[in-house]
Amino acid sequence: MTALVERHQAAIARLLWRFARSPADLDDLVQETFLRMVRGLPSWQPQQPFAHWLLRIATNTGRDYFRRHTVRRRWHAEPAPDASPPDTVDPAADPAARAAANEVKTLLAALPPDERTLLTLHHLEGWGLAEIARQFDWTLTATKLRTWRARRRLRALLLDRDLL
Repeated sequence: MTALVERHQAAIARLLWRFARSPADLDDLVQETFLRMVRGLPSWQPQQPFAHWLLRIATNTGRDYFRRHTVRRRWHAEPAPDASPPDTVDPAADPAARAAANEVKTLLAALPPDERTLLTLHHLEGWGLAEIARQFDWTLTATKLRTWRARRRLRALLLDRDLL
């Protein structure tokens, strides 16, 4: 079990950094992903690639976090997110690139959870629309429509902030 965690921890942390509001939240999300992995091992189909199955678990963990965070934000004041990722999962060594990544993360945080997840997986993680549709049991047409709507909402946010 330890070997599985060590082998996949960095990839899971890179994916979940895009979902987390702080380094503590990132640690919790990574831990939750591996707990779900252990609980779900009996349902894993050996003909499925293990890494793909584990990334699906991580994606669902991040998506659940988005949902919980959105509900919690409605009822409680929370501190501002720590926008800088931990060094181990920092996607950009260059300070300018890191600032851009943090700006993208801030913009995505303003979107509803499903749209955030969709744009994160498609544009930042490179998942195809068909893969996302399978992940969430959506039709390909519905996934394309949701992506179009999410981009439109993101474009409106960029216009509101005079970034376009």
